[in-house]
Amino acid sequence: MRWEEVESKILKSKFHQDYLYYKKQLPDPSSFCLEPSVGKPRGQIKNWRKTLPDGSCLHVLEFKNIYIVHRDRANPNESIIKHIALDEPKLILLTFWIPMLELWKILFRCIYKKRQRNGENKCNY
Repeated sequence: MRWEEVESKILKSKFHQDYLYYKKQLPDPSSFCLEPSVGKPRGQIKNWRKTLPDGSCLHVLEFKNIYIVHRDRANPNESIIKHIALDEPKLILLTFWIPMLELWKILFRCIYKKRQRNGENKCNY
């Protein structure tokens, strides 16, 4: 199976509907230009995201042997405020932290881009 097939399925699914894939079925998410990200703790090792053509977000939660994949309305790597408003409205109560989260996002992306420039990077982040 390829990530392109997963993306095609996710584009047709409802928001936040989880799909489970065994890790041995798919290549590493970075090979499909998914970016490391953050997410609500669910026991995952890592979060990966990619903005889809319709503006929604492919969200991959990486666990030891599986990936759980779903579609969010917004990508927090692009706008934490939009993601909280559309995908995690209960977190609006933490509005004090939103500017800090935006700053963290900018710093994280700068560090990640710098690391990617030092190696071979076929993705345009």
